[in-house]
Amino acid sequence: MKFADWAPILVAFITVTGGIVQARRKRPMTREIVKQDAELLALLPEDSEAKQILAAHIDGAVREIVEGEDEQTRDLGGVLFWISFLVLAVFLVVVAVDRGGYWWLLCLPAAVAWLLGAPAVVQDVALRRRDARGRPV
Repeated sequence: MKFADWAPILVAFITVTGGIVQARRKRPMTREIVKQDAELLALLPEDSEAKQILAAHIDGAVREIVEGEDEQTRDLGGVLFWISFLVLAVFLVVVAVDRGGYWWLLCLPAAVAWLLGAPAVVQDVALRRRDARGRPV
């Protein structure tokens, strides 16, 4: 295969990856939101009912952060393993398209690899409580 055959795929991959990175970067993190809420709390008058409500909200958010940080993890090994399945599926489809003929039968194992890999990546990348072996609890 020539580079010209791979160029559109690489451009699409880089574009999608960049979009995902930018989308995640724009969302404020939980600690940043709590920090902004604490700054807003300092600006409210002492006798305000909103100050008490906001203080209770900040207290609950901080508790969730502290309790959830230690318990929720991603399974990085599982993510890498299942991403290799997705890469294998894409490779098999590219070979089938390039060679033609009976090589189109490679789309069957590619479909199986994709159907196994895609949901598994989503499951392993999600923040969850996990046991010592990395399995979801």
